[in-house]
Amino acid sequence: MKFNDTVFNTIDNGIIILDENLNILAWNRWLEIRTNILNTDVENKNICYEFSYIDEKKLKRKVKAALVTKSPSYFNVDPHKYLIKIRINSINSHYEFMQQDVTIVPYDLEKKIVCLYIYDKTALREINLKLELANKELIDLTNKDYLTKVYNRRYFNEYSEKALELAKRNEQDISIIAVDIDRFKKINDTYGHNVGDEVLIKVASIFKNSIRKSDIVARFGGEEFIILLINAKLEEATTIAEKMRLKIEDTVINVDENQIDVTASFGVATLNKETNESVETTLKRADDLLYIAKKHGRNEVVNSL
Repeated sequence: MKFNDTVFNTIDNGIIILDENLNILAWNRWLEIRTNILNTDVENKNICYEFSYIDEKKLKRKVKAALVTKSPSYFNVDPHKYLIKIRINSINSHYEFMQQDVTIVPYDLEKKIVCLYIYDKTALREINLKLELANKELIDLTNKDYLTKVYNRRYFNEYSEKALELAKRNEQDISIIAVDIDRFKKINDTYGHNVGDEVLIKVASIFKNSIRKSDIVARFGGEEFIILLINAKLEEATTIAEKMRLKIEDTVINVDENQIDVTASFGVATLNKETNESVETTLKRADDLLYIAKKHGRNEVVNSL
């Protein structure tokens, strides 16, 4: 089938001419260059047989819609984000294959032929992705502790209020664990702040890996961390705290020829729903219980006075 060569082969996007049975009637120069597949290699072949990753049912439905309505139809290329796989030869790209938008336009209604326009949207999506990553980084800088990458006190205060309202609606318990690394000042004074930072990062990692997605851990300053558990009664929160304590107790930091044993003390409190207790009050009780754990000799979980 012959087409206007000037338009068909010089336009800066891909063009595929299909019949209603999805047979390729033409394939322009833009596609030949980018796929290394000549028009003669695919002409009169079914596009879905040649490119098996294309959703045949969806494409056929969209082609029919364009012919029936006599108007252009946008073809969603999810999940691949492309109709025809075209590899990107750039080490700086976030994508392995060209990101595409596809529009199906009626070409010859009498012969039931459509034209598929393939637009290269890679550059635009690269920009959008970079903006998303930059925005996420900015949010992390605002909400997270720069060293340990857990949340900071400001974010904890915001999140805990929202969590409290949600827990009230769902009649769930909220528990708070207050944690303090034992003898942390001595570690800093003896081995230096770099080693102290390594201890903080390691302990924070244990906390992050010990909680659920709905829970959060925040660094409140220095060596003190606060963990908020959603839908966790006192007994469950105490079990979680004890598991964390044991993991920290098993942690050894190697410095030159020395080994630093790390332990932490825990205070656990559950919000009192009957008295309409605030998060701040529950946090204060957890902190008081943490102080008792310290007085008892450290490396302990305390959940009652």
